[in-house]
Amino acid sequence: SLSLYDISRAPGIAANMSHVATAGEVNGYILEKLGNALQGTKIIVIAAGIPQKPNIARVDLFNTNVPIVQDLAQAVGKDAPEAYILITSNPVNSTVLIVTEVLKKASKFNPAKVW
Repeated sequence: SLSLYDISRAPGIAANMSHVATAGEVNGYILEKLGNALQGTKIIVIAAGIPQKPNIARVDLFNTNVPIVQDLAQAVGKDAPEAYILITSNPVNSTVLIVTEVLKKASKFNPAKVW
């Protein structure tokens, strides 16, 4: 099964993906349902925030994406502490550290499960 979470568009994306001819189940979750999206999850991909663009300063990218990733990491520590986590949010060198520190603070960090 595939759980998609986004602050606004996940239900629509999930509806589109559910038309793919597979036996898999696709569910989309909105902001208030992050805990539901994480329940039973084995692999989490955090691709949150804005992408790096030529006109965006690195500090602006950091200030926009880090709070989002931090909130997601807190939810993962609470609702899916055994899941593998792949972080692709920029700046990756900072967001991976943020996830690591959040999980350490929650006593849920496993270095073999954070990529």
